[in-house]
Amino acid sequence: MKRHLLELLLLLAAASAGAAPHRAPVQVSQPAPFLTLDATAEAWQYSLTSDLRDWQLLDAQGRRVPFALLPDSSFVTPPERELKLFALPPAPKLASAPRQRVPAGWLLDLGEPDQWPAQPRQLRLHWPAGTASFQSGYRLETSADLQTWQWLGTGQLLGLQTADGTPLAQPLVMLPGRPQRYLRLVWDDPTRAVQPEAATLLAQPAGTAPQQLTRSAPLPAPDAEGGWVVPLGGPQPLLTVALSGTQGTWVLPVQVQTRAGPQLPWKTVARTVFYRVDRGGSAADVAPALPFPAGISELRLLPPRGTALPPAGSLRLDWTLRVPRIVWAAQGEPPFNLQVGIATADSGPRALTDVVPDWASEQSRLGQASLGTFIAQAEPAAPALPPRRMLLWAVLGLGVAALAAVTWRLWKQGPAAETST
Repeated sequence: MKRHLLELLLLLAAASAGAAPHRAPVQVSQPAPFLTLDATAEAWQYSLTSDLRDWQLLDAQGRRVPFALLPDSSFVTPPERELKLFALPPAPKLASAPRQRVPAGWLLDLGEPDQWPAQPRQLRLHWPAGTASFQSGYRLETSADLQTWQWLGTGQLLGLQTADGTPLAQPLVMLPGRPQRYLRLVWDDPTRAVQPEAATLLAQPAGTAPQQLTRSAPLPAPDAEGGWVVPLGGPQPLLTVALSGTQGTWVLPVQVQTRAGPQLPWKTVARTVFYRVDRGGSAADVAPALPFPAGISELRLLPPRGTALPPAGSLRLDWTLRVPRIVWAAQGEPPFNLQVGIATADSGPRALTDVVPDWASEQSRLGQASLGTFIAQAEPAAPALPPRRMLLWAVLGLGVAALAAVTWRLWKQGPAAETST
């Protein structure tokens, strides 16, 4: 009984100790009354939560310096603009071949570039509901005068259904680089292509692109259910996920699942399609936009059972993380340090107005700082108990053990006493 009580006390002490925090130096590169700092991927590796509750900014004396999160521009909805589709004439055929009446592709006018309110990034095509399943490969070209055309890239539009009837669509046309006024989307095979009924231009206003970190890892061997599990290195604010390959042509419908910890159940956040089209000199693939919850520690891509998979070892997962930016007043004694991995009552960010009261005028005069390498901090030693307190706890523990032993003995003797009477 005494041995079990001692083991219980040791377990409770270990649980209360927690994980060792990590600390990185903060180097001020542009002094100012208020300073900003961008986090790094390493900070997320040691963080316990995605809301920064376990982050502390400390001065040289170890005193806490209040900080706040900068307003996040990553939630700004990119502006959309409807474009008119102009059908390209059918491609010429040999005399012996039947005449094709379907368009060879589509022409779109983006307008004069100097009048664009934002930088074009993607086209989203819309097709009628109930369209039969299709895979439509294309090449994309751009021109300033409808005479000279420049190659932009290739890709594929998809409209599929799973075995249970769930629709899987890939309607996005990526616009790499900076296109010119006109776009020409030409089908690989017009007879098998989808006929869109509308097109939406998605753009990104200047200065509103979120600060991002890009990570990449090869896909591991599938788990027992056939899914690829990728640890992200701590609870992180995930922005995008892309599946890329190095071999062959493949179309892969998957369930995208996430969870905040290894012991938690998986949650399906989206059903989507990743693909790779091998066109010799270059391959086309698109990362669909997906909704991700906050605080993701692990990601799993789960294809349908029995799906023909790309060659083992040829797939990589690329993902981007939103970089939190913090701001604080240059108070306290430098140098400063950022500590992550241990949450207290006073840790974590505060409201912006509590840190920078006059944000409207100060935001244009912010200084800058950078983050150094994180180093594990030694766990604080537990304070030694005074001898009298140790004796009191020992007597109390023995008393509890004795009471438990007496209770157990009485409970065991109870039925025998009743039987004898």
